[in-house]
Amino acid sequence: MPDVSVSLVNTNSRELLLACLDSLQDAGDEVEIVVLDNASEDGSAAAVRERFPGVRVIEQKHRAGFGANHNTVIRATTGRYVFVLNEDTTSEDWGFERMVAHLDANPRVAALGPRLVYPDGRLQSSAWRFPSPAATALGLLTLGRAGILQSGGSETRDVDWAMAAALLVRREALDEVGLFDEEFFIYSEETDLARRLRDAGWRMQYFPDVTVVHHESQFSAGIPERRINEMWRGRHRYWRKHHSATGARAAALAMGAQYALRALLRAGDRDFAGRMRLHARDSLRVRGPGLRELAADWNREHEI
Repeated sequence: MPDVSVSLVNTNSRELLLACLDSLQDAGDEVEIVVLDNASEDGSAAAVRERFPGVRVIEQKHRAGFGANHNTVIRATTGRYVFVLNEDTTSEDWGFERMVAHLDANPRVAALGPRLVYPDGRLQSSAWRFPSPAATALGLLTLGRAGILQSGGSETRDVDWAMAAALLVRREALDEVGLFDEEFFIYSEETDLARRLRDAGWRMQYFPDVTVVHHESQFSAGIPERRINEMWRGRHRYWRKHHSATGARAAALAMGAQYALRALLRAGDRDFAGRMRLHARDSLRVRGPGLRELAADWNREHEI
């Protein structure tokens, strides 16, 4: 039984995936690496088999969402810890021994989110407070600039939730609370998992002793409205799951007002203001298709 099972999901990001696997080559004997290829059309699966024969490949013929894909890998692996990892990441030192040692020494910590940076070295925000009605009201008062972000600094700290671009999770905790909720197609599934872990008495931590470069895949960059729609569809599901109807509505109104204010304050930047208006609209009610429909269309076209 390995200490860590690395769960990598890839959709048409061959070069990013290969770079990620290249940086994982010295991960150690106690780490198993599994790639689920989400019906890519760029030869990703064949390239992995050719260049990294020690990596297990699950070649999926249909396209599914983030949580469903990682759940498939989690069910197919046995590591005491599961490293949920984006294919658009690299690291000079993955620090698996340090992360495992920290979790072994802190048995009620369910997950660690390492420090994330952009390719140019700038710190990337990666951990936040839960988007409760109170937190969203605070976000409106400060335009999200204070009281919400929990990543940063050089000390390990408890956080509400951390981004699943790179997230080491204790399998024992997953066995207790369940895997990712597959009704979230992509976005907010890690927030929901963190909330379920917290409700069951587990903790999540930001772990800056390990740094991961997040290159941010451009797979959905050409369809920003669909991406925004899907993001807010996930957030609305989270609110409905974990708050009353009144609380969910209050949170949505506060978020809508925050994004509308951002659009007004930077009205001269047409691209930015346009994105903020889309967020303000969707935070109240999502209109239009998201990434889930894009995957469903692909599956229908390929008769899957």
